[in-house]
Amino acid sequence: MVCGGKLTYQIHSREVTCHYCGKTVMASVFCPHGHYVCDDCHGAGYYDFLEKTVFAATGKNPMDIAESLLKGPFLPSLGPEHHAIVTAALLTATKNVGPIALPDKSQRTISDKDIREGMQRMQRLPACTCAYHGACGAGLGVGAFISILLGATCAKDIERTLAMRATNAALAAIANCGGPGCCKQSVRTAILVGVEILKELFHIKLPVSYPRCFHMKDTTHGCKGVHCQFAR
Repeated sequence: MVCGGKLTYQIHSREVTCHYCGKTVMASVFCPHGHYVCDDCHGAGYYDFLEKTVFAATGKNPMDIAESLLKGPFLPSLGPEHHAIVTAALLTATKNVGPIALPDKSQRTISDKDIREGMQRMQRLPACTCAYHGACGAGLGVGAFISILLGATCAKDIERTLAMRATNAALAAIANCGGPGCCKQSVRTAILVGVEILKELFHIKLPVSYPRCFHMKDTTHGCKGVHCQFAR
């Protein structure tokens, strides 16, 4: 974002200073010239677009909602901003369905407050969690979706368990994509898993599209081409 140089990914973090805000942190990703951009500055401006878009969305297709978010301004080709797209798209589509029946027979309707909570949770995840923590943020976004839908907390049983199982299913699907990380592929894969989990747990079948990726030349890791289901 500063000089256009190719990023380097280190195993061990070191102290770096954000080029834009001057904040000093420990990080493992920076450019060969020493430039570093913190997560806050990396996605500056995008989250406002994300919130405005989902609150205005009326559709029930989470993939269509996600695609509109992936085309938004200020969204880098890679980065933690993608994590919130999964949770926001799934929660928004579910909100537009209306009241749904939970496993305990109670009724639940997703609110804008729920969607905002989901986006805030995902914003707290750092970049490169897929490699450095072994859990892609897009996959965690599915777990956050189910967690908010069920009202899971650390003190609850079934709700907590189902949220983790949702994350596990999404992470397995993303891991099976193989290759270097592609945030767009991970977002779309996670949403497909989220749709299936919603159908399995709540008997709600959301409409879902299978878009062809328009970001083939927009990733510093290199496109997987025919090895990606969304590039065909």
